[in-house]
Parts: sequence; C-alpha cells; structure tokens
Amino acid sequence: MWIDDFTAELAKSSDAPDEFLNAAGYFAAGVALVNKAYIRSPKFISTNLYMILTSPPGWFRKSSTIGSAMEIVRHIVPSGEILPSNPSMEALGRKIPTICQGDVGHGILIYDEFKSFLTHVRKEYASSLASLITEKLERGMPVTFSKTKDSGTEEFTIPGKFVFSFAASTTTPWLLENIKGSDIGGGMMARFLLIEAHSQTRMFELPPPADDVALQRLEVELQRIVGNLSGGVEFTFRGDAARMYSGIYRELKADAEGHGHPEYSSLISRAPLYLKKIALLRAVLAERGSATILPEDVDGAGELVWKSVKSCRRIVDEAAAQDGVWGKSVIRVKKIVASQDRIAKGELMKFVHVRPKELDEILESLVSQGAITIDKEDNETFVSWVAAQ
Repeated sequence: MWIDDFTAELAKSSDAPDEFLNAAGYFAAGVALVNKAYIRSPKFISTNLYMILTSPPGWFRKSSTIGSAMEIVRHIVPSGEILPSNPSMEALGRKIPTICQGDVGHGILIYDEFKSFLTHVRKEYASSLASLITEKLERGMPVTFSKTKDSGTEEFTIPGKFVFSFAASTTTPWLLENIKGSDIGGGMMARFLLIEAHSQTRMFELPPPADDVALQRLEVELQRIVGNLSGGVEFTFRGDAARMYSGIYRELKADAEGHGHPEYSSLISRAPLYLKKIALLRAVLAERGSATILPEDVDGAGELVWKSVKSCRRIVDEAAAQDGVWGKSVIRVKKIVASQDRIAKGELMKFVHVRPKELDEILESLVSQGAITIDKEDNETFVSWVAAQ
C-alpha cells in the first residue's frame, strides 16, 4: 500500500517517529485525493484531514515531516490551493473563488506552529476566520460575507463544496498550557486529529541523503492513483466493514461518556468522522479495483483513531492534574445554575470563587455546549440552565 511505502522510504533518512511519518503519509494522500474519492454518510465526506503533530520539546522533526508530505503533493495539486498562513477573511474571500472548479474547491493550510494559528484566530478581528476554517471540515452550505470599505461593501461567497486540509505541529506542554476550555467545549479542537509521539523511533546523527528517485516514484504512484479516480468515485462500506465500524463507534461513544471530565466528550466527538475518512483513504490506496471499504480498512483506521483518542484523554487528564480548578469549577457552575434555573452572574461569582476572567471562560464554554444561556435584564447579567440536554 502507498502509505506503507511512504513511511518506509522516509524512515531511511528521517529520525522522526514512525507515528509522524505515517500520519504525514495519510495527510499527503488525503490532500491529493480531495474531491476524487468520497463517501456519503449521510452527506459528502472527502479525504481532507485536519492534523496536529505534538510531542515533548526536542528533536522530533514535526515540521520537517509535514514538509516532506507537502513535497510529495506539491506537483500533484494546483499551486493555488496552498494558502498563506494567517490569512484574513478578505484574502480568503478573494482567493477561494479563483481555485474553485465549478462549485468544488480545496485549500491547504500549513502551520509550523499551531501556536501561530491559535494566536491569530483568538484576536477579535480574526474570530470569524476560525469559524470558517474549522466549520468547513465537513461539507456545509455556501458562506457569504461582506467587507465594508470607504468605497462601499464588497461581498464574497465561498461555495458549499469547498474544504480545507490543515496540518500543524506543537509541543505537548504548550498545548496543555494554552488550550482553553472554550476551545474544547465549543468544538474547535475536536476538528483536529491529534497525533502524539513520546519518543523517537530511530536516531540519525548524520542522516543519509534522501533518495530523490524513490521520492519521485512515490509522487508518480500517488498521481497515478489520483488519475484513476477522474470524475470522482463514491466508495461504500461492505456489510461486514459497516458492522465493524458500528462496533468501534459504540466503543468510542462509551469512552466519551464514561470519562467524567465535562469537556472530554466534546474533544473526541469527531473521532467517528476520522474513522470514516482514514478507512476511505486506506480503501483507495489499496487499489483493489473496486470502490468498497473492507474490514481491514476500518481496522487500520481504528488503530490510528484510537491512538488519537488516547492522546486526547491523556491531555485532558494531564490538564486536569496540572490545574484541577478548571474542571472542578465547570462542574460546580453547572450544578449551581441547574439547581437555581436562573441566577445573577454576580451571585454565581460568590459561589464558585474564581477570577472574573476565568468565570467568563467557563460560561463561554457552557454556552458553546448548549448547557446554559446568558441574558441581561436591568443592567444585570443572568445565567439560565437549559433543561433539555
């Protein structure tokens, strides 16, 4: 399979962990095959991935691994699909229509540091950009927005069949220290497949030169696979593969509901979607001559997705261990508001004993989850419990 060849070839000259090489191979294949292979479950699902490589600080070659993946696909995808980092809404609004073929389009965002993306979209003027990028993981309705200038209003439309592929890297300590509860509870972090490594698989003090001929062969092979899917091919799950998927889905759901941390379920809510995407990729790359996803495709996808879920669990657990105040405060706020049905924010502050900014973040997270609503009356802010959850 192409993905195995990719991992094996890069391992000859890179001491990046095998987890990173394998994930980068899926990312490269996913980028090349976007809008060429898809499933409908229930709507159109393509091969685009949102991926973060994370590890302890050190020589884990995260950025160079993503770079190697992009070198493979750089000559396969149109150059215009590679978008600039930290783009503005206006820049994307102008750029995206030029790279769409009809109502179908694809854009690639690469960040050497996830920190750069998160810092950018947390700025008030760029907050709508985060919604656009993260909400377009699945197919959506066309998005229209306007930019007001002195000369008038300029309007941009992004079609519903436009998707992003996203890859970034970061260190686990930074992720633990900087991810807010609202990033998780609001669903943004759930969009990313978290690929974590704790140790290097091999070490090259003086790496041998990369085999350019072999890398070009990988590129040609991937291009050939893409060419065989001209016009787009819909894949379907064979009955036994569908049953295996359903079993893993139930296990993922049980894991989410049984963890206990209020934000964990939100964090892994897109794991079933990635199970579909990786199974689809494996079926395409297996080149069996049919558009059928088999149990071995689902099994291989499940292995990768479960590793990502375990990383999410570890990050939530470690974050709670480092600062249990957040998790305990979220639970306490929920209990207090639920018991009162409606309570003044100032009164709530007396019960939870946190700083005003921390309470605002907790309330923002709970609003994103649909657990509470916030309204104002006579210059007083009130928090109300949403009964049906």
